[in-house]
Amino acid sequence: MKRDHFSYSTILSICTFAFVFAFLLAWTFGGAALYPWQLFDSDVPEITKHILISIRLPRIACACLVGAALSVAGMLSQGLFRNPLASPSVIGIESGGSFGAILAFYFGLGAYGMWTLPMFAFVGCLLITLLILSLARSSRFAAVEDLLLIGFALSAILSAASSFFLSLSLGDFEKGPAMMNWLLGTLAGRTWDHFLLGLIPIGLGLVASHFVGYQLNILSLGSDVAQTLGVKLKRLRLQTITLSSLLVATSISIGGIMPFLGLVAPHISRLLVGPDHKKLLAVSALNGMTLLLLADLVARTIIAPSELQVGVLIAMVGSPFFLFMLYHQRRSFSS
Repeated sequence: MKRDHFSYSTILSICTFAFVFAFLLAWTFGGAALYPWQLFDSDVPEITKHILISIRLPRIACACLVGAALSVAGMLSQGLFRNPLASPSVIGIESGGSFGAILAFYFGLGAYGMWTLPMFAFVGCLLITLLILSLARSSRFAAVEDLLLIGFALSAILSAASSFFLSLSLGDFEKGPAMMNWLLGTLAGRTWDHFLLGLIPIGLGLVASHFVGYQLNILSLGSDVAQTLGVKLKRLRLQTITLSSLLVATSISIGGIMPFLGLVAPHISRLLVGPDHKKLLAVSALNGMTLLLLADLVARTIIAPSELQVGVLIAMVGSPFFLFMLYHQRRSFSS
């Protein structure tokens, strides 16, 4: 599909239709096929109502929040670093949030309130992003390849640290399985409480991202041009870092680690509508929700009645996609 042949409104309509279709599929299929319109039947069994409204619907609602948050966070990261490979998972932001949340899990801080886990994840995301950004400003690590290697190194270090605390918790039959499921990424058992936990911060993050889109468009022309046109780079970096960290941390606190989703969805969206971040925002959010809904649907039906961890499934698809993008970018540079 070439974006020159379709207007933005047409592409937005197609992405919206794809999202609605994926939403209905995810709501309908699971361990058994139950159709949403059955809710309007007067003699529908109570168990059918319970499955559709209290089990499946909050799960797919959480998938929508997480998919939109990670996709927009990926768009912001790529705009800030001016590179399509700079997703939250690739440059280590997700690993920072993961480690912060693991610490909250390990020390049992979740008992102090439902906002403890997102707060620790947010601090972890913020610190790692600030570290990467400070290294990006150094002349020693100016090359994109260097930043990617730094991101991988930080991810490896933080993953090892998370695994260390996980290994210490394996004997705890309450903490160990919960930490393992969360590290692998899952939406199983998500309730309306999880949805309400993420609704406000992710909603605010998405709205605020709209206001930095124009400045990211100017930044794509180069730092010198952006400063000449009146963009305050320090403020823009701080705003983008804070928004990306907020979105990633909240999504991590809901569904755990969903690697490469913030890479794939914005890249597909950029192919559809171009580099304009104000247009990318809505399309990336829709495509992120659609991809995660479909991935979660496959994860819970492919080996039903058991299910795969959706984070593992996304990683299996996202890793080859990342290698393809890296190969394509290197070919573009060499030519």
